[in-house]
Amino acid sequence: MTTHMLVILMLVLGMCILFSAFAGLSGFGIAGWSRPRWAGAGGWGSIVAPSFIMLCIALLDWVIMPLVT
Repeated sequence: MTTHMLVILMLVLGMCILFSAFAGLSGFGIAGWSRPRWAGAGGWGSIVAPSFIMLCIALLDWVIMPLVT
């Protein structure tokens, strides 16, 4: 693997982490609308973010890695 490919993979992983944080914050906000006083919003945000990062890593493994190698 060349340095160029490694940099691309690190950028993709960084974008996945940022999108995961955004998805977690969105889940937190949406859960806050449905429950009074933000009762379980933290739980929903903490479920959405790891789920999204797992999805990104699976796509990275199944789709992006075979394309660059």
